[in-house]
Amino acid sequence: MKSVRSHVLFAFLAALGAGTLSLGCGGGGSSGGGGTTTPTNTGTPGSGAPPANNTPTGGTAPTSLVGVGSAFWHLNDDVNNPNLKTHTTAEAQMASEVLTLVNQQRAANGLGPLSLDVEAERAAKAHAEDMVGRGYFSHSTPEGWSPSTRMTMTGGSGFSQVGENIAFGYPTAQAVMDGWMNSSGHRANILNTSYTHIGIGVDEVGPHWVQVFLRRP
Repeated sequence: MKSVRSHVLFAFLAALGAGTLSLGCGGGGSSGGGGTTTPTNTGTPGSGAPPANNTPTGGTAPTSLVGVGSAFWHLNDDVNNPNLKTHTTAEAQMASEVLTLVNQQRAANGLGPLSLDVEAERAAKAHAEDMVGRGYFSHSTPEGWSPSTRMTMTGGSGFSQVGENIAFGYPTAQAVMDGWMNSSGHRANILNTSYTHIGIGVDEVGPHWVQVFLRRP
């Protein structure tokens, strides 16, 4: 599927120019300021503990999400497939490296680490796939679904704040982290003392990178 989606995005990337590096930060769908949003329906706490091997996994969408969201969130680009897309081995390694670098930056600034969150990672991966599949770059989908909305739509619950960083064109985890840390809004998200959890989504086309930050009570 990667080769097919590469062709879908080709014109989009070409129009922006070879080697283009782009960043975005925000919360609740804002692409401007690295803010946060407070959901109105937080539900019950989800799976906030990192997997035993600390390797991000995409997970399976709840049955109630069949037919919901973008087709590009779902396996085989089929919105009626109950399985959401997961990282390839290479993408999982890239996401794991970002997590390590995030917590290194937080430690260097006297902050505690963020826990890897399965639900946040699932939403982040879905958004990375969707931006590639539909050829856009924004915190809001063409329908206007914000980071908080996408968390809920992909089965997330139990969070009180959401923030998001996005980027594409940075070839490595170190490069994208350097870009984010050199941008005040993105840096503020990474070093935000309110956040407790993070999920990282990667699509190797671009590559596209998504960080979803959560506060869990």
